[in-house]
Amino acid sequence: MTKTFRLTSLALALSALSSTAVNAQETKQYILKQSDLAIFAPQTSRFERAAISEDFASEPVAEVLSNDDNGTVVTMELTAQQVAQLKASGQYAYIEEDYEYVPFTSTTSAEVAPYGLAEVQAQLLQDTNADLFKVCVIDSGYDLGHPDLPQNATGFTDLPGGLTWYQDGSGHGTHVAGTIVALKNGQGVVGVLPNDKIGVHNVRVFDNDGKQGLTTRIARAVDNCVENGAKVINMSLGGGNRSQYFEERLQAAYDKGVLLIAAAGNGGDATLSYPASYDTVVSVANIDENRVKNSSSQYNAQVEIAAPGTNILSTVPRGTGVAAGVTANGVFVKGGGMTYSVEGKVSAELVDCGQGLSACAATQSVCLIERGGASFKDKAANCQAGGGVAAIVYNNAPGSFGGTLGDGVHGVTIPVVSLSQEDGTALLSSVGSTVEVQLEAILDYDEKSGTSMASPHVAGVAALVWSQHPSCSNVDIRNALNATAIDLGAAGRDHEYGHGLVQAKAASDYIATNGCSGAQDNQLPVASFTASCTDLACSFDAAASRDPDGQVVAYDWNIDGFATTGTTVAHAFANAGSYQVSLTVTDDAGATHTVTQSVSVTDGSNTGCSGLETWSASKIYRTGNEVAYNGHKYHSNWWHRGKNPAQNANVGNAWNYWTDLGACN
Repeated sequence: MTKTFRLTSLALALSALSSTAVNAQETKQYILKQSDLAIFAPQTSRFERAAISEDFASEPVAEVLSNDDNGTVVTMELTAQQVAQLKASGQYAYIEEDYEYVPFTSTTSAEVAPYGLAEVQAQLLQDTNADLFKVCVIDSGYDLGHPDLPQNATGFTDLPGGLTWYQDGSGHGTHVAGTIVALKNGQGVVGVLPNDKIGVHNVRVFDNDGKQGLTTRIARAVDNCVENGAKVINMSLGGGNRSQYFEERLQAAYDKGVLLIAAAGNGGDATLSYPASYDTVVSVANIDENRVKNSSSQYNAQVEIAAPGTNILSTVPRGTGVAAGVTANGVFVKGGGMTYSVEGKVSAELVDCGQGLSACAATQSVCLIERGGASFKDKAANCQAGGGVAAIVYNNAPGSFGGTLGDGVHGVTIPVVSLSQEDGTALLSSVGSTVEVQLEAILDYDEKSGTSMASPHVAGVAALVWSQHPSCSNVDIRNALNATAIDLGAAGRDHEYGHGLVQAKAASDYIATNGCSGAQDNQLPVASFTASCTDLACSFDAAASRDPDGQVVAYDWNIDGFATTGTTVAHAFANAGSYQVSLTVTDDAGATHTVTQSVSVTDGSNTGCSGLETWSASKIYRTGNEVAYNGHKYHSNWWHRGKNPAQNANVGNAWNYWTDLGACN
């Protein structure tokens, strides 16, 4: 329930405004923090207090953002005149507009490792111990159910209109999440932490159009990440306005040991963007595969580190990834879709229309147009006016490019794609032949560019390195990343690249050699075990447990209350069901680590469910699979493994792993 109270309950000192005058003025949402917790300042007369109470009795209520020892913070719709009077009262630490932030983005059958993973050394470290950590992504949502993303993600949103965190209207948040956690499962792409171990929490702050990302909403998202146990927060978003309230919430998270990562911004200039430019936040620049700063990446004294952010392939909401390009003489050449172009797949004769500065004679043909001399919208319109059914615009300088038709109301009803200069020039030899132009949103993956794509590389690396050294603090990890980055640009730290290209293994090795804060610290051992069960009998193997800087000297088990020791142990359960098994390992310095798993066993029977296989904890199930378990029939709703049907199903609830179809007999 939203906590609210009327303006008269705040510490105010105002002269009365007539309701008519107030209603006639435009209002905006503001953030207010009291500097005096008294209801009214002593110098405010009882006549002024009465006027205030009468005047604001019918005004909108204020929403409480926080109310603690540091003071009360609220939001309220106010006119400029009211803001001026409130500021003049001297009873507020600050009154600031609740600005809107935006996402920071510029415009396969086999599994692909995007080039950024090798650049940041992600593949040189294992995320075995990542289950000790959780990453939070504050963005536009998360496509829960995507075959290449973890399905155990959690989330939150306070957006109006029934929008949910587990849907993504723009694709931005799903792309960011994929860079961090896309699964190593033989399809699509892989992320920095690909083995489905690290916890994932998502807070949606943008609607389907990338709007409503207010300062207060994003600040509340930071609080929600912390409340849900996140150790690393990624914010691929921002704006040009500083907020004292937002800065306070970030400082509170940082003081609690959370590492904050944000995109530096895509303005291509030296302006400061927030939240990246707060001191508590790591500001990330965008570099390409040649380790050169992208021209759109902002540069300033707050830029701290750099990561790949140009043409990054990652996950997008299912069926929304753009397949764009041209097929000529049986060869497909990848292109780009013009923003606001209609989709389509067209086969027709190719016509050379030069620069497309006037209507081209292209009846039922595809127009090949060189960039330059007019807007992309005008070029496409000239193609359409001459009878063209699709337009290809190729660059007038080396390399590829992205373009837009301006907005969604442009009158162009044919698909328009872009090609590099090299591919467009080569296509001139196919003039007079039939080519196929494709621009369709049909894929589960897509390339995007921007500091938004660079930031999750750093967030993923931070969590990966931290998982190797869990006793370190957020400050320790931040310092190690900066100390081991590959220096780019001017020697030493500079405004374009910060300390340079982030490096996972180098940072981990640095901590292993120097300790979290410069001295050699004992690193915690890592407990890990596998279970193999046949009917009610199980064997457990802890050989995968390890100690990064020594050796494991003791293995202690708790198997549903039964205590035993040893690297490998066996146990027979009395009845079918799901049981908790814990392993505690101790290293040669006396440090311990415990891991707990749920192990499910069956009695091997399939009573009353003839023709159905019995559920197995070790088997992978996909959408549509049906199994028998304890006399009931279950239907699988999505990809998973080890999810006991009796504990992970609700009748008719499609958002759980299983649907209980009832007793077999």
